Order: sequence, then C-alpha cells, then structure tokens
Amino acid sequence: MTATPNGISEQEMLSAIRRIVSGIEFFSFEVGISFPDAVKKTEARKKAIDFVCAELGKTHMRDGFDLYILLDLQTGSAQATPQSVYVGGKYNKFSRKLAQTFHYCFKCKGRGNGCSMCKGTGKLSENSVQETLEKHFLPCFGAKEGKFHGCGREDVDVLMLGSGRPFVLELVEPKKRLQDLPSLEKKINSENPGAVAVHGLAYCQKERVAQLKTGEFSKIYSAKCGCELPVSEAEIKKLQGQKMEITQRTPERVEKRRADKERAKTAQITKAQKTGENEFSLEILASHGLYIKELISGDGGRTVPSISSLLGKKCVCKELDVLEIILK
Repeated sequence: MTATPNGISEQEMLSAIRRIVSGIEFFSFEVGISFPDAVKKTEARKKAIDFVCAELGKTHMRDGFDLYILLDLQTGSAQATPQSVYVGGKYNKFSRKLAQTFHYCFKCKGRGNGCSMCKGTGKLSENSVQETLEKHFLPCFGAKEGKFHGCGREDVDVLMLGSGRPFVLELVEPKKRLQDLPSLEKKINSENPGAVAVHGLAYCQKERVAQLKTGEFSKIYSAKCGCELPVSEAEIKKLQGQKMEITQRTPERVEKRRADKERAKTAQITKAQKTGENEFSLEILASHGLYIKELISGDGGRTVPSISSLLGKKCVCKELDVLEIILK
C-alpha cells in the first residue's frame, strides 16, 4: 500500500482488510485504527466496519469478538489477530511416565545439547497430556500454539482416574473456530489407549480458566504405602476413619518453585487395609492443596501430623492415584 501524509486511500484500506482476513474463520470482529487525525480515524473505522459487515457478512462486536483487525493508515500496515478459542473437558491419565504439561529442562533450558538431566530432549518428561492433546487440536484448528489450564495437577508418577480432572485448552490465534469436538474426542481416545482419555469436550469462555485456577476442590486419593518396620492389622485399622487437622510446610521437593510457608489442611482416612508385612493401602479424602506423599512420610517433620507419626514408624508412599476431584 502507498502511504501519504493523508494516509492510505479508502480502497487500499478495504483491499488490505480483505487480504488479511483471507483464510481465517471468524463470525464477529472489532476494528482498531491508528492515525493522528481523530476525525479521519473515526471515519475510516466506520467505513472498515461497514465493509466487513456488508461485504463479508460478519458481525461487529466491541467485546467477545473472534477477530481483531488493526490498521495503521500512516504506514499502510494491517494485521488480523484471531482471538483464542477455549475448549474445556476432563482428562484421565493412565501412565506413570506422563506429565500433565510440557516443561523445559531447567538445567539446559530446553536446549538439549547432550544434557544428562533430560538426555538431550530439552524437556523434563518424554510426553505430557498437554502435548498429546495439542498434537490433535493445533492442526485441526490451525492454531499458533496451545496453553493448557488444569484444575490443579498430579505428579508424573500419579494416575488420574475416576471421572477425570477438569481442564481448558486455549488455542492461540486459530485459523478455524468450529470443529466436530465429539469426533475429535473419539480420535484422541482411540489413538492413546492406556495413556490419556478425554471426556465432555465443549467450547467455553475465557472465564472458565479463572474458575479452574481459583476454585477450591477436595480430592480422593488411593495410596499404596510401605513401612520400614512390620505393621499389624490392628495398627492399620486404627487409622481408618481418622480426621486430621494438618499443618504442612511447603515440601522440600517443591520448595524451589513454591513459596516456603506453612498451610493449614485437612484429611480423612476413609479406608485402611494391611496388604503385606510392611505394606498397607489408604484411601484419603484431602482438602485442596494437601501434598499426600508428604502426609504419609511426614517430610522430615514439615507435615504434622503424618501417617508416619501416627504409626510411630517411618512410612513412604510407593504408589499414588487420584480417584476423584470434588469441585465445590
């Protein structure tokens, strides 16, 4: 486009709009105009809106629009930015080698380069729920990238069972906005047996992300525990039904990425069963944010009380599953 002191021509502006929106699926839009003359700026914006409404059959909206069109009448530059599409649902994770989200290796900062920690991959785990979903969603929606928003998270070695963990996948700058989600759900589940399953995929609004991030929820866990000394049937049965008011300091294993402080939590042992001379299993109803592995071990006195302190014997969590997430 030719830039002049008076700005680009109306025809150049409309041609630019048609060019930049080509290949982008959208139903509503907003227009921003950059130009020093306020009167001409207002006139140009009105003409641009009328053109997109009349010629392209789209709806102008000031909020909640699908596409933002920005025109600089002085330089002749133009760009169209699709707003994110949000898809919510629940996921199950059936592998103890699968992370929830993608994480660069903090030692090599994602470069790989023969890094011993990540074995040259540049990331902390071989695969994740996020990457599994993005492999299907990004090409389908023509999105630039994905952002995974979960209702909390489980460790890599922890299974997510039951009805699943709520999540929202944000698709950034998508070229397509509408896809057959039931078919996509079926495809994901059929191609990832024994690893990941998703349920109830549905479009949602951005506000759903905040709900997941700030909401309070309890969880039901199943834990297989080991003890340094033999445990009796009576000792384990005594645990069943116990309700605990817990003071938990940030665990050592996460203190590098979490504020080091004490938090008040609650837990109830709903089931307790001896499974071997030095082994037992527990089902625990836990309040939001309680670290279960540390509830069992005591984490060197950072979690009080703990299963170890109740039994008077050093215990560890050998295997952990999330059975259900209870949203309030």
